[in-house]
Amino acid sequence: MNEFKIARDLGANWLESQIKNDGIIGDSTAGVTAYYKVPAALQVCGKTQQANRMIDWIRDFGLETNGDFGPRPKDELKNYWYTYYNSWVVVGSQRLGQFDVAQKGMNFIKRFWDKESGGFFSDVEKKNKNTYQDLWVVAGNGIAAIYTGELEIAKSVGNWMQKLMHLQPEYPEKLYSVFNKSEGLITEFKDDDIRFVMSANAERDQFFFHPGIAAGFLSRLYLHTNEKKWLELAKRYMLIAEKSSDYLWHTLRAGKVAWGNALLYRITKEKKYYDMAIRAGKNIISQQTKLGYWGMEEMSRIDVTAELVYWLDEVYQVTKN
Repeated sequence: MNEFKIARDLGANWLESQIKNDGIIGDSTAGVTAYYKVPAALQVCGKTQQANRMIDWIRDFGLETNGDFGPRPKDELKNYWYTYYNSWVVVGSQRLGQFDVAQKGMNFIKRFWDKESGGFFSDVEKKNKNTYQDLWVVAGNGIAAIYTGELEIAKSVGNWMQKLMHLQPEYPEKLYSVFNKSEGLITEFKDDDIRFVMSANAERDQFFFHPGIAAGFLSRLYLHTNEKKWLELAKRYMLIAEKSSDYLWHTLRAGKVAWGNALLYRITKEKKYYDMAIRAGKNIISQQTKLGYWGMEEMSRIDVTAELVYWLDEVYQVTKN
């Protein structure tokens, strides 16, 4: 049997074992930050009954009148990835046919769309020329836009990514990932450099998922529009992963790289993308526990396991056995 399917299903079974009798998962105080990826992960594994029960719980207890998802931990407003949580719930709901939840969730995300730049503001309280816009948050919201048919927004995200790539001063050695309208590409920063830049030759933790989520979104946009410029841009974003040191390929942060390469291979049939998808996928499998979950610093077991189950399914879909 396919090793990626085995690992995917083992992870999904562990997730299912963590679901409570009322249909929700995780610490109640964590709210959306615990459950946000789980419906999508269960759906790709065929566990649609549990996935739909979770969306039903979200509709009854987690969906705010403004379309936001909760409950939220008290300090959550400080996180610049606030809407990234929402994008996963929107995608999971849409894939399950729970269109009311998906559309209300997308309507909330749209509040943070910056029509001028094409991106999304990373601050839920400030939306001005100095507010940062982060690549992975913009891409996540763009994916939600594709799934909910918001093509104008999805294309604007593609244009934002085109601009971000055009502004890169050291690519593919470095990928700077934060932009605002007053300064443009942010290349100077005092701290938290993991947020602002990824280096191909890094030998330490970084946001290695950037080329994956960018290429994944752009590949989906190409499939939706048949506009080749998005496919070429997806390849361009994946170039830094091609050039990266071995360190990237031994971290779970590269899960999205597995996904992005699986999509690129499905579209182009270029062997290098297949090889990178398999390499990243095998690394994910190698770090899975016998019980089926994955562990990672600063992420809950539920969070990281749900995401890796979802990406392993993408790799499984393009394997040859």
